[in-house]
Amino acid sequence: MAKVETQLTQELAGVLQGQTVVFLSAVEPESKQIYSTALSWVYAIDESTIRFAIDSKSDFVKIIDQDPRVVLNFIGLETSYSISGEAAVKVRKTEELTLKMALIEVKVKELRDIMFYGGKIVQEPAFVKTYKPELVKQLDDEIRGALHNV
Repeated sequence: MAKVETQLTQELAGVLQGQTVVFLSAVEPESKQIYSTALSWVYAIDESTIRFAIDSKSDFVKIIDQDPRVVLNFIGLETSYSISGEAAVKVRKTEELTLKMALIEVKVKELRDIMFYGGKIVQEPAFVKTYKPELVKQLDDEIRGALHNV
């Protein structure tokens, strides 16, 4: 079983600065099904707080309202991590931003290195945003500012 930590290291918080693919999972309370999605706008605010933006119409907003337990999974620093925590909707819909996003805050409860024994990531996943470069910068700046100022 992986060693359990209760907060991020500074180095790991540095990985979560909006340029890492992070997978969000939660249990939908009525159906008891596991819901998952991929996120990019995920920021570690400090060692125990992570914030992310998600479409304000996402089912995750309702799910988190009903059951705040979430898991965030990502690859970084040559391994794979799982963060369990409690989420809260801080902003339901960002009226002042180009995209209407919900801003969610997660308080870290458990951090685990979940890489299988003897394994090491040799190439981290990379992604590109496929819309216009000037729009990428505008949206990234808007979302980062909103998440840091909640």
